[in-house]
Amino acid sequence: MARIRLLPEAVRARIAAGEVVERPASVVKELVENALDAGARQVRVELEEGGRRRIKVVDDGEGMPPEDLRLCWQAHATSKISTPEDLYRITTYGFRGEALHSIAQVSRLTVVSRPPSQEEGWLLRVLFGQEQEFRPCGAPCGTTVVVEDLFARFPARRAFLKGPRAETARAVEVVRLAALACPEVAFQVQQNGRELFAFTGGSRRRLLSQLLGVPEEALKGETFKEKDLQAEFLLVLPEKAPSSSRHLYLLVNDRVIRDRALAAALWEGLRGVYPPGKAPAGLLALYLPPHLVDVNVHPAKWEVRFRQEHELYRRIRRWAERLFRPRIFKVSPRAEEDLPLSPVPSPKPLQESPRVAEEVALFTPEVVSSGPRYLGPLGESYLLFEEEGDLLILDFHAAHERLLYEELLSGESKTERLLFPMILEISAEAQERLAVLREELAALGFSLQEAGPREVLVKEVPAGLGLSAVEALKGVLEEGLAPERVREELAARLACHGARRSGERLSAEEARQLLFAVREKGLERCPHGRPLWIILRRDELDRRFGRK
Repeated sequence: MARIRLLPEAVRARIAAGEVVERPASVVKELVENALDAGARQVRVELEEGGRRRIKVVDDGEGMPPEDLRLCWQAHATSKISTPEDLYRITTYGFRGEALHSIAQVSRLTVVSRPPSQEEGWLLRVLFGQEQEFRPCGAPCGTTVVVEDLFARFPARRAFLKGPRAETARAVEVVRLAALACPEVAFQVQQNGRELFAFTGGSRRRLLSQLLGVPEEALKGETFKEKDLQAEFLLVLPEKAPSSSRHLYLLVNDRVIRDRALAAALWEGLRGVYPPGKAPAGLLALYLPPHLVDVNVHPAKWEVRFRQEHELYRRIRRWAERLFRPRIFKVSPRAEEDLPLSPVPSPKPLQESPRVAEEVALFTPEVVSSGPRYLGPLGESYLLFEEEGDLLILDFHAAHERLLYEELLSGESKTERLLFPMILEISAEAQERLAVLREELAALGFSLQEAGPREVLVKEVPAGLGLSAVEALKGVLEEGLAPERVREELAARLACHGARRSGERLSAEEARQLLFAVREKGLERCPHGRPLWIILRRDELDRRFGRK
């Protein structure tokens, strides 16, 4: 006798409904998103008993003609997509055609809708998955959806709901998030006739000020753009920041999401900005072409996947660093003609200078009083020194990178515990390599623990590197490098991520310390083989200017 059989349609519908509708707040989210997709400028949500007894959502959107209304609650009925390719260019909140169908399976559903082109509206009533009524009626333009007795016929599901106060708080939070996504829309939430939240529409700055309880001038805002990615930061100033991180909101193409890795990248870029006991609050809104982000990850649509996630996280860290630490240097315009530089032998290490600490404490109060004279920065990447009449040009990112590389390989680098330990998904082949390389990775500063099949929990990383260390680790594990190459390759990538970036400001003392450190150790090239410095000889300048 066959043991495997197809589930009846009614059972399948209830399983699907369970994925979309978890609690009253889930219903509110789906209905509010439908209203926004319909072009609503005003959305009102009314609750009774936190939505357990009744949820009503009223909007002034475009409404539905009767033929659309009759179909709207059917499974996979949607106006948003029609071909598989449409899934890769989604610009609406809803697209699956699951929301109303799922809600209709577990409640008493009533929908009244009227488009502006028609003189009367139509009413649809569905009772726990069975259509009961469909008729014309008087109605204003827009759509009204009423959901009653949620999970009334599913006592096991209803038993897991919280009390009215907790469910109300969840529903109100959903509407607040919708307002952040669409601040131009007016929102209102009422509970048993009492107003719980209202926003008349306006700017995100004004809404955040209202939600966080801080004046608008306490919000630091800036927008960055590079290629296809634009990021809008709007964060509370450190001195006004709260102690909890639960007020940090993430948006992608005006869709509120939950993404631990993205939040960690933002935190990493803000390292050292917020004092102890304070946490970033505000929002980060990303805008990128729809084909670069997959929103079809989970029925509830809280999660997304980025096509180029590592590059995106890198940019977010870099921009977050600039937000409170604005760039000091400007890129110097290129000369019309490059000055030819003759190859010269590497200069000898400086003599009779104090020794730099072994742990690469580059920028200590200790002053290197002898040696080349620091002249200043050149553009965003180079430092200029005069040495016995010659001009020495140092690539400070490459120099710091090589010093970090040497420290990592020495096995003496410090470690730090991640604020949010991360579960890294890796291939079966990478997991096998990890078992062989565990000691090598521990020597570099990683504390790792198997979390399941093809999953590893990252708890500690080399100090100062944070999320970038996790990205580098995954990269070398997945690339299938020979075991004897992994340590050096990973150290090189970690050093590159951890080194001082082009555009950062170095004091004269820090610049001298950096040059002294690399020359004292006899280092001439970065881990990738590029020179750390070049020297333009005085006699070469004389020839260039016709003095010889």
